[in-house]
Amino acid sequence: MLGEKIKMLRKENKMTQAELSEKLNSRFGLKTDRVMISKWETGFQTPVISTLSCLAQLFDVSLDYLNGSDSEENRKTDNIEAAKVALFSGAGEVTDEMWQEVVDFAKFIEAREAKKNENK
Repeated sequence: MLGEKIKMLRKENKMTQAELSEKLNSRFGLKTDRVMISKWETGFQTPVISTLSCLAQLFDVSLDYLNGSDSEENRKTDNIEAAKVALFSGAGEVTDEMWQEVVDFAKFIEAREAKKNENK
């Protein structure tokens, strides 16, 4: 079901598997390729949660929608606003600068973990 949703969203956005891979790589710093996208779509492999989050952001859907627990009518969400509330609850207004620091830190952690995995 997850793979079918990824494929459907990719096609709705008029992207090839290679184009989806390139968008994930350039926008989120992932290291995917067309073959990996194909494996996700066929259910041969499942993306890790951080990659699912990137897919949700790219397609402007919720993680619940990707996982099948949200209806078609409610699939659009404001994922960034939800993350801001979760990360900064009670902090008042979250500026673009504050949010960019969170995004940059997340990219740093992801790159660090990828490097650790390369060395294994």
